[in-house]
Amino acid sequence: MIYLDNSASTKPRKEVIDVLIQTMEENYANADAIHSFSHNILLKIKNARKIIANYLKVEAERIYFTAGGGDGNNLLLQGIINANSRTKKHLITTKIDHPSVYEVFRHYETAGFEVDFLDVDRDGFVNLQQLQDAIREDTLIVSVGAVNSETGAIQDLEKISKIIQAKNKDTYFHTDFVQGLGCTDIKFDKFPVDAITISGHKIHAPKGIGAIYINKRVKIANIIYGSNAENGIVKRTMPTELILAFTKAVEILSREDKLEMEHSQKIKKLLADRICEEINDIKLNSSLNSEKSSPKVLNISFKGTKAEVLTHFLGMYQIYVSTGSACSSKKGNSRILEVMGLNQSELDGAIRFSFSKDNTEEQIAEVVKRLKESVERIRKMR
Repeated sequence: MIYLDNSASTKPRKEVIDVLIQTMEENYANADAIHSFSHNILLKIKNARKIIANYLKVEAERIYFTAGGGDGNNLLLQGIINANSRTKKHLITTKIDHPSVYEVFRHYETAGFEVDFLDVDRDGFVNLQQLQDAIREDTLIVSVGAVNSETGAIQDLEKISKIIQAKNKDTYFHTDFVQGLGCTDIKFDKFPVDAITISGHKIHAPKGIGAIYINKRVKIANIIYGSNAENGIVKRTMPTELILAFTKAVEILSREDKLEMEHSQKIKKLLADRICEEINDIKLNSSLNSEKSSPKVLNISFKGTKAEVLTHFLGMYQIYVSTGSACSSKKGNSRILEVMGLNQSELDGAIRFSFSKDNTEEQIAEVVKRLKESVERIRKMR
């Protein structure tokens, strides 16, 4: 099997699985209980916050655990908008953000808020002049994803933050950093940011766990109600085993991220170069510059094919790729690639390859061989 769908989800590390199992066996008490068994678990969770905060370069006491990226984005965005809606009714995001951001803004637009959805250029980068022009006195929040899940485009969060600060210091800045974790050198002690979302299953941790950061200046309301006090606005019993497994993945990432990014970039460039050499009528939709695009994402259009058919052909060889974000890949044309200006043939044939530490050069040779065969067969079927 050759797995090239790591942007959708990664294989958990052995060390992470070991922590998950050990915690389930040894630290199974409810962290909210009052006895010493639970108190020791709380200490482990507090240490987990420190490890994650240190990696992001934010304050540990402002980290809260969630059920993942979509959950975190909804908790943050809805909580912030609901808490400030009496005085501010203007919101800004992009046309290419993840559905768990984009659809939240669409919901509030139907509820009477004014929303600006920013354009991107043909390479997938946000129009910064449009952002500057859009920010107003009543702009509540700007939300821009750090790394696009379909193309890997890395937005310049520092420039975006400076634009927001210059136009309106009271406007909050949120970034969905789910695809950025372990894929960029961005650290959040370099520029102001008010809210961050991350998730475990993109970095070889289990599904169902993530975290959010909330700057202490942010006014936010609960959208989930309950009795849990330890985890702030996330009123749920804390899944200790998932939290500690996630933290183990972050701990490993803090040591290995640069090596793993270099490895993925090598694999990405090798695949792109081989495809360009051996298959005609293609279009690269991702940059090969690791400063502009995640080393773990490569989007290519194979003109004259249907991406769904091509993925099925590759699947017969146990090569697993995707047609885009797992959260939107079954909904026809990619919203992201449409906004980037791809024509219909390019949209129809767009495939996302996404890499991890586990992919090898030998795998890439096999992928190119099977890709070439599959593309030729599909084109002959037209």
